[in-house]
Amino acid sequence: MPRLTRTRPMLAMAAVMMLSACLGGAPEATGTRDASVPMSSLAAFDAKAFAGRWYEVETYLPAGASCVIGAVTFSPQKSGDMTVTEGPCADGAPQRGFARRIGPGRFDFQGRELWVLWVDQEYEVAVLATPEGRAHILSRRLEIRDDKRAAAREILAWNGFDIARLSPARRR
Repeated sequence: MPRLTRTRPMLAMAAVMMLSACLGGAPEATGTRDASVPMSSLAAFDAKAFAGRWYEVETYLPAGASCVIGAVTFSPQKSGDMTVTEGPCADGAPQRGFARRIGPGRFDFQGRELWVLWVDQEYEVAVLATPEGRAHILSRRLEIRDDKRAAAREILAWNGFDIARLSPARRR
């Protein structure tokens, strides 16, 4: 029997190692997010309340860009999925596609996971992000109140994002 007691911990360790190898690592971050910090989406996401037009207020801008998505319109489907129309951003063409629901507040849009991290109580301000480190603070209006901006930034920081690198989306 002493032999079994020594083998069980080794078998358990081997099982954990095999399981972690099967699951794979976290997505590679872009440098705007600490991938070691767990990220969470909004479990009580309400697609109907979220539907409609949103404007990009802050984001992680690539060098020389004025915005990433500019504005985005979400149209919920009966299945829980969404039709997404991005743009127009002054720097590029609008994108349109289907966002398949993959979990509460989580969607697969054009091969990239898009998570709704937070919305305020009135569904006027939202934070969207990807596990790779892209993030957007969105508002129903072009401007948001300072307290709501601060709350959105706190959500990003809590999810491992470097909020010092956020930039206001500029309109041309």
